[in-house]
Amino acid sequence: MIPTLSLRGMLIMGGTGVLLIFLFMRRIKSPQSLNGEESFALNLRLFFLGAGFMLIETKAVVTMALLFGSTWVVNSVVFFALLLMILFANYWTIKFKPSRLWPYYAGLLIALTLNTIAPIDFFLGMNRSIQILGSCLLVFAPILFAGIIFADSFRRTANPDRAFGINIAGAIVGGLAEYSSMLLGFQYVALIAIVFYVLSAIGIGKSEGVPFDMRLDVSRR
Repeated sequence: MIPTLSLRGMLIMGGTGVLLIFLFMRRIKSPQSLNGEESFALNLRLFFLGAGFMLIETKAVVTMALLFGSTWVVNSVVFFALLLMILFANYWTIKFKPSRLWPYYAGLLIALTLNTIAPIDFFLGMNRSIQILGSCLLVFAPILFAGIIFADSFRRTANPDRAFGINIAGAIVGGLAEYSSMLLGFQYVALIAIVFYVLSAIGIGKSEGVPFDMRLDVSRR
């Protein structure tokens, strides 16, 4: 169950987040798009990418803490690995400029499914090297795929400040969704992340239909 105290905290945090969004959201039309406003499909993707990433990041921290101990060394290594995955995802996007995101979505959903199927204690009792390598591949693979999807989606937006705000709003929803671990168990938080990422993939073809450079060229005219 989710305790009443936690439910109250969720309502307070969620309500405060919604209030701040309505108070500070700039209601303007982007001058850098074909129809005067940011693509709804792209905004939807960025929102749910933020929600899903918050879940897989938290799951990575907790899983590694359960396997190797909740120490400052373990936490430092985990956050270093997270930032390294994000850095590599950005480099990959800049270098190769993916034209289609469905292969990365496929890899992400497969990795999250494996995280759901494999119990947290699966690597216990194994050789130390295999334990470290296997758990890192399992835990950090979704972060790499999600990072590439986000970096390419953010590259396509014509209004980056607004897009980043939408992504942060999604992260708030993802943070509140972490309480679902009290109902499902922490291993199955990945299922909620899968739902968020499937929702982010809706309308993926529409937001990829017009190249980013072409949108900018049209807006300059």
